[in-house]
Amino acid sequence: MKTTIPPLPKERLSLLHRTNCFIQLWLLKSLAAVYFLVLRFIRPPQPGTKPTLTKRYACRRNLETRIFYPRSYVSGQRDLLPLYLNIHGGGFALCDATVDDPFCSEWADRTGMLVVSLNYRKAPLYPFPTAAFDVAEVAKCVLADDSLPIDHSRITIGGFSAGATLALSASQLPGLRGLIKAAVLYYPIVDFSHPPNVKLDSRPYKDGPQESLEKTSWWLDWAYVSVGQNRRDPILSPIYAAKDELPPWIYMVGAQWDMLRLEAQQMIHGLAGLEDRAAVEQEDDFEVGTYKWTLARGCPHGFTHESPGRKKGGDSRRKREETTRGIYKEAHEWLKRSQVLS
Repeated sequence: MKTTIPPLPKERLSLLHRTNCFIQLWLLKSLAAVYFLVLRFIRPPQPGTKPTLTKRYACRRNLETRIFYPRSYVSGQRDLLPLYLNIHGGGFALCDATVDDPFCSEWADRTGMLVVSLNYRKAPLYPFPTAAFDVAEVAKCVLADDSLPIDHSRITIGGFSAGATLALSASQLPGLRGLIKAAVLYYPIVDFSHPPNVKLDSRPYKDGPQESLEKTSWWLDWAYVSVGQNRRDPILSPIYAAKDELPPWIYMVGAQWDMLRLEAQQMIHGLAGLEDRAAVEQEDDFEVGTYKWTLARGCPHGFTHESPGRKKGGDSRRKREETTRGIYKEAHEWLKRSQVLS
């Protein structure tokens, strides 16, 4: 059983490595902050993507919560809505909840769900487990907010990259464990027990585009995981979580060219009891019971979102957008089957 696996404390790497990570990550954080500031100035958000309202809860007044009602919702109606808790990515160190505004507004309209986009404090100032507890505490405040029309029997949590990891992490914590019925997870990090170079070398495909996380994964690992931390803690590495500690319905999406794909693939196959399938068969999409897996072929990590370093236009962008639309449609249909949506 997973509970018998011995702990794996994080080792302290060389001073040179730590110094390099410190410099590179803070430079990246600074550049990202400037980029998004300029981007919002020259390309303001479309009115239709803005949240219906924002709130700050007493448990974490420094964190803004962004709330999206579906356009079909009529103010004052008494119908309760299924809830979708969204958590943004950024390697636990970058961005904020605004990066997912287009997704959240579109998802609310597509599904008729109340979408609540959560924020969390970032590494390296706030390493693990701060972000996981931030997400859990704010989520509990959302659930206790009587002003929101939430159907507590139909709660879904989801996220992208680090946000998907935090969705799995927060789902295991007291106050949320057992309340969340479904999780929709896009290219998550589920296993911190292997260093980035091992993940890179274990990729099934070596002839794809350059791995976007090849360098940054070292910086983010340094920032998020403290020396001495057990890398196999299931809150940090959800692949080690007991099945009954996780939401009963899980849809996981991996990206073919992502160095994180193999660990996500292994986790969802283990949950579904398909771990003995051949490696080639494990790439195939499946839905078994309450577990679903989709491999976004020809796509890199972060394919659902445009990134600063990614080339604009061309067939590759159109294919990514088409793949993303198809996967969102699949996720919507899957939630209907989970009875989170009627």
